Amino acid sequence: MIPFLGNRFPGLRDAIHRSRQEKALRESRTAATLDAVEDVVDGTDSKIRLVPGYKKKLQNIILSSLDFADDLVNQIPAAIEVSSSTFISNPHVNAFFTNVTDLQSIVCHSSEIQDYMEDIHDNKTRCCALLCMHRTEKTVMGMELSDNVLRKDVRQIAVSFSDHRIYSPAPSETETRKGLRNCLFQGLVTNALERIVKHRLASLNLQNKHRMLHARLRRHKQKINELNQDPGANVKIMQAIEETTLELDKVGEQMMNAPLMTPQVILEQVIDVFRKPEDFVRIRKFPLRLNKMGIKISDGTPGPDNKLNLTEVTIGNELPRVVTLATFPEKEMLAKTVFSSI
Repeated sequence: MIPFLGNRFPGLRDAIHRSRQEKALRESRTAATLDAVEDVVDGTDSKIRLVPGYKKKLQNIILSSLDFADDLVNQIPAAIEVSSSTFISNPHVNAFFTNVTDLQSIVCHSSEIQDYMEDIHDNKTRCCALLCMHRTEKTVMGMELSDNVLRKDVRQIAVSFSDHRIYSPAPSETETRKGLRNCLFQGLVTNALERIVKHRLASLNLQNKHRMLHARLRRHKQKINELNQDPGANVKIMQAIEETTLELDKVGEQMMNAPLMTPQVILEQVIDVFRKPEDFVRIRKFPLRLNKMGIKISDGTPGPDNKLNLTEVTIGNELPRVVTLATFPEKEMLAKTVFSSI
């Protein structure tokens, strides 16, 4: 029936085809989301499975977190080639590295690049990866040419990039972006686990403190019985008993108000993290203009410069890092043999 109708109504045939494609896409997306839900449970606490309907409670939140990770990865600009050939021509490469030797040393000594080169790939002529680094600004005194007059002891801001790290090397930019998405998502899982562990440790510390205070109170009361003939000592011990009792009551109240780490409470901790992934990962884009010495300059200042559009990512409480996708030619990845022979 459908082929017959399709021959007479091509629009109907296309609509049926689109409907089937959309259904298959929805089913695939749902299956991937449910797999992610199980990954989250495995990565935090399997007791979550004891909560009735835990999949339904997590599914939409996990899906939103996956979309959030996709959006962050899509905000990172297209990859730039990082090599000795682009050190002069590419303003970002020129600003990120002190010189070509520095560039090659960082690339070839990267443990992730070394692991990538040891893996089996059809094409190792180049790879794509995420390049991360710290940006530092400090005030220095330098010289400045203004109205054809060379001024000395001018306060300037020097910008430098350090602690270069390379992550998720892959044969293509698409695969690298997929790896970054997975890394961001796993970061959320780790953050949720840390929150659960933190609550458990806080509860354990309260229990230990409660036991310690109970033991101290028993010792004080025992001393009262031993020192009945010494009124002065009794006064001090009674004061210590009063202080310990007050502290014990305070800890007991804290224990009463602290939530028990039941499967439901653990699930709520996970939901809190995945409901607001932007609290864990933040991204900021901003332009920066530097001269060839790494000094920040304003628009309109003459002379050769590096016009940069930077992407800075902050994860948790860590310091923000400038991130860029980078492709590395084979010659840069293999440069280690040159350095080891020097």
